[in-house]
Amino acid sequence: MAAVSAALLWAPSAYAQDAQPVESQPEEAPATEIIVTGSRIAATGFTAPTPVTVIGQQDLQQQGASNIADLLNTIPAFRPQSTPATVGIFSSNAGANLADLRGLGASRTLVLIDGRRVVAGTVAGGGFSPAGAVDLSLIPTVLINRTEVVTGGASAAYGSDAVAGVVNILIDTQLQGLRGSVQYGISQQNDNEEFFATLAGGTQFADGRGHVVLGVEYSDNKGVGDCYTRDWCSVSYNTISNPTPQTNGLARQVLLPNTRTSTSNFGGLITSGVLRGTTFRPDGSSFAHDYGTFFGTGPTFANGGIFQSGGSADPVNGFYNNFPLVAPVERIVGFGHVKFDISDNLQIFAEGSYGQVNSATLGAASRNTGNITIQRDNAFLPADLRARLVTANQTSFSFGRVSNDIGPPVADVQRETYRGVVGLSGSFGSTFKWDAYYQYGRTNYSQDTTNTQITDNFARAVDAVDQGLFQTGVANGNIVCRSTLTQPTNPLVAGCRPLNLFGENRFSQAAVAYAYGTASQRTSLTQHVAALNVQGDLFELPGGSFSVAAGAEYRVEDAEGTADPISTALRFITSPGQAITGPAIKVKEAYLEAAAPLLADVPFFYSLSLNGAVRITDYSTSGSVTSWKVGGVWEPAEGLRIRATRSRDIRAPNFFELNAPISTSFQFLTDPRNSGSFLTSVQLGGNPNLVPEVADTFTIGAVISPARNVSLSVDYYDISLDGAVSTLGGQIIVNRCQAGATELCNLITRDAGGLLSSVRNVNLNLNSLKTRGVDAEFSYTTELSGVGISVRALGTYVLDLITIDGTGTSVNRAGMNGGPVSQPSGLPTFTGSLTLGLSAKPISAAMQIRYISSGVYNATQIGPHQQGYSPTLANSISDNSVDEEWRLNFNVQYDLFERGNTKVQLFGVINNLFNQDPPNDLPSSFGVTNPVLYDVIGRSFKFGVRFAY
Repeated sequence: MAAVSAALLWAPSAYAQDAQPVESQPEEAPATEIIVTGSRIAATGFTAPTPVTVIGQQDLQQQGASNIADLLNTIPAFRPQSTPATVGIFSSNAGANLADLRGLGASRTLVLIDGRRVVAGTVAGGGFSPAGAVDLSLIPTVLINRTEVVTGGASAAYGSDAVAGVVNILIDTQLQGLRGSVQYGISQQNDNEEFFATLAGGTQFADGRGHVVLGVEYSDNKGVGDCYTRDWCSVSYNTISNPTPQTNGLARQVLLPNTRTSTSNFGGLITSGVLRGTTFRPDGSSFAHDYGTFFGTGPTFANGGIFQSGGSADPVNGFYNNFPLVAPVERIVGFGHVKFDISDNLQIFAEGSYGQVNSATLGAASRNTGNITIQRDNAFLPADLRARLVTANQTSFSFGRVSNDIGPPVADVQRETYRGVVGLSGSFGSTFKWDAYYQYGRTNYSQDTTNTQITDNFARAVDAVDQGLFQTGVANGNIVCRSTLTQPTNPLVAGCRPLNLFGENRFSQAAVAYAYGTASQRTSLTQHVAALNVQGDLFELPGGSFSVAAGAEYRVEDAEGTADPISTALRFITSPGQAITGPAIKVKEAYLEAAAPLLADVPFFYSLSLNGAVRITDYSTSGSVTSWKVGGVWEPAEGLRIRATRSRDIRAPNFFELNAPISTSFQFLTDPRNSGSFLTSVQLGGNPNLVPEVADTFTIGAVISPARNVSLSVDYYDISLDGAVSTLGGQIIVNRCQAGATELCNLITRDAGGLLSSVRNVNLNLNSLKTRGVDAEFSYTTELSGVGISVRALGTYVLDLITIDGTGTSVNRAGMNGGPVSQPSGLPTFTGSLTLGLSAKPISAAMQIRYISSGVYNATQIGPHQQGYSPTLANSISDNSVDEEWRLNFNVQYDLFERGNTKVQLFGVINNLFNQDPPNDLPSSFGVTNPVLYDVIGRSFKFGVRFAY
């Protein structure tokens, strides 16, 4: 959490608990001084004005975390927008775990390993995992010594992307001996099963001049099934459109349970003309569809949405079944580091790592919500229904169907990341140190999604006729695709087989094979980095040594890919899209940082120091830009520290934001022009006209530490970002166009009837992105009658999280606990965590209490509890409130054996101790709740053994 001052709060664990996990460092080994500064200057006695949080190996062990992201996401300053719980129907980047500080997006949080950049692990596609971000799943937890989280702008010290902050993961390259663990986890519902094992070792060689460290870990999490594996989810809440609030007094959007689709169903539903409301049993016979007790379409609300409450013969909501609440993820990670002292002042080092992450996940079965056209002469249409069409002189009708019988798409996503570093380090003079290195990183991303609907093939297969009747007027029973008769030379027609959609499972596999296919993508991301850094003390000031750090870096980032021909032609209903290509991004940069301790040990100035940095960066894509930082720390008396920073931070658009090809997905959008809701094609893609983002950041805070075992810190932050590279979201684009933002209307395509057809949700330089808030932290440790006691409280109060688009229209997602369809999650007004720990060898235990404040579901809508509500407002909703939530976790460790450097420890963890259900009336792209903020697993258990030798 951002309020932690590293100099005051550093301990073996950032979470101040006295529990002692297994350590592999021999007790007689000399302790290495740990200097945490949050800057490029690492000098004893220097404390940067930027708040820093430190997470140690002990924290990972206590929580039984199999991924560093699991622990980071418990810190209130992080928004877990991209995790296995937020894959939903989106298969791209499945299994990725990204760091997202302040809710500004993972692309604005810089992730480093030992101060060095890491090749990206994500690609462009649907969902909420931005392309070009580092996947934390590829970093081995077993070798993490500590993780420093620098909040607030840090671009001047660390470079581009550090707008919201930096996550610097420091590897234990001094490990001596062996350590490892084996653990098993499972939920109370007998899912989310996970096996996790680690092993690491280190040793000296060449009489202590060399040291080598190796580590490997394996994790296999089976994930959680679909919505209907949980009672709270199967209630199936969703929003139902109400186009006539003037007559019934209900809001425009009504949140109701037991929803089903009202423009489609499993057996097929006719949605227009004289046959409207006719649906089909599995055997193909027809009957009248039941629109339930409240419906968004039908005799009363003829232009409503795609959902209804009650009625329907479908056993489940076709928008909630199949895709997992938590995607399964399997990963294996290996890491090695070796160093050798050539002389007392010169060292050579090398390290390499390999990581593979696999996720095989289900998507959503094809959901054609009234957008299929059936001709009157369709050979599969029952004769009695055709006769009614003839009587009405109607030649065709609209038809909707959820193809649950054909099944959902199955995505197989794999990421392989290779990373190698070679370098030299040394010292000169009495205080100066330097290092130089070359680093190469490569990520190979592959995705294959079977059973994906091919839009044009599907339409041809559905348009089935009797060959004889079509050609001679006399039926012969030979049912074929019309296109084989009208376009026999069209190569896309070859292989077409008629597809019967009336009823369930009444089609041939040959027809499915023609109408559905496999979408494939292969992308390689590469990164070359060459860097030189130097730091040391120049001269003495009254408060200490004037220290400087300087360096230069050259970086090349590129991506190249391939895609299958159907994806390349954008013929799939949803797919990763076309292959990416484009010119490599080349970056040259140089920085200078200085720390000046002006005063010390004088009245009212126990210490006073200033810190400043400047960085000049030149991008091949957008030219040169300068970032800078100034800050100071004033201690009027021992135990009271006041700190402040002001910085200019930058982030240039990454390769995917500039060059990403068009990819497609379908999202449920409400059209304010027609007062209806429609499943709409939303196209994502890059924009080569993007320019760099520029942010101004201000932080000010205080740390009070009246004794070594107690501290309190409070920090205010204010980040204002101009030209933010982001997507508005399909729904926002539609809403803003209707409100008068004509420049956004160019991104919308409508059909001949004026209904939504597609929305281009491409990257844009939005006008502004602003966030303000307060971080606070309290820690206390003591011992009473031989029992160690620790208390630690973390909290973040979010004042603003504002997006302002090109029209000047703003949306403040602070206090928005929901993540409405096609929108990112907001942040609660307050998120807090209280950890209480007890330790009396050989047992230690801790209880963590997590709190999320009440809020609203959708910041763009207004409910009855809000001032100014009226049901006739276009953005009214029947319930926009979300209750507060308390959630408890518990962990315990038992030292089974300890003799010298050999230790064995048993441990157990219970997450969501009281099996707290999430709120189930927050419809999102992932189901009925917001999995970014709320636990969808329920009570779960982990237990295992760890050892050191």
